[in-house]
Amino acid sequence: MTALRRALALLPLGALATVVTAAPAGAAVLNTDACVRYVGGKDQPPMAIGGGGFTPNGVITLATKTKTTPRPARLTSSPLQPTGLFLKTTRPPQFSSPRRNLEAFTLIGVDRTNPQAPITATTPFRMVRFGLTSKPAPKRPTSRITYTARGFTTGRRVYIHFRFGGVTRRTVSLGVAKGPCGMVSRRMRALPTRARYGEWTSYTNQSGTSSRALPSWKDTFTIFRRPS
Repeated sequence: MTALRRALALLPLGALATVVTAAPAGAAVLNTDACVRYVGGKDQPPMAIGGGGFTPNGVITLATKTKTTPRPARLTSSPLQPTGLFLKTTRPPQFSSPRRNLEAFTLIGVDRTNPQAPITATTPFRMVRFGLTSKPAPKRPTSRITYTARGFTTGRRVYIHFRFGGVTRRTVSLGVAKGPCGMVSRRMRALPTRARYGEWTSYTNQSGTSSRALPSWKDTFTIFRRPS
């Protein structure tokens, strides 16, 4: 790993301009978060991208690809600083399928300022769909469900707050979010509290006391009586 790549990997993107001023020819690199959290809509946080070792005062074009969509899809472009460095924020790419909650991407940067000698750099990243999934869908209070939370802060506990009639009836820890994509799973009863039949609301977040703490994922589900 080059010194430039170590600087890009270890430092916040906003600090790169004061640390990386130039790079040797042929040492172009890209950097972005190891895992990008996908929320969608107007609340989607931008994806931060940085790099160095490109043509001073040129332009870099950024694209992404996946294993299932190997043809690169254009993401954005950015002017390059006199040092060959750039810092850019943009909306993240789309998943290759709406059914995917976690996907590996390759970020590709191409600097064609000199068409006779284009400069290309790549870096991998993953994207996770923020939220909670339950398999199978909860219908009976005692059925066993695997709850999986994704996109939370790594190293902190994730909680589900089960609410009925506007009151929190039980708060349960799923465990500690792990890995660059902040994921944790737990298999347990669909409803880990006294059964009340009808519509329930669950809030998933990283507060052990507040169901409305942000960021939070909201779900609704209905618990049915077993037919007699």
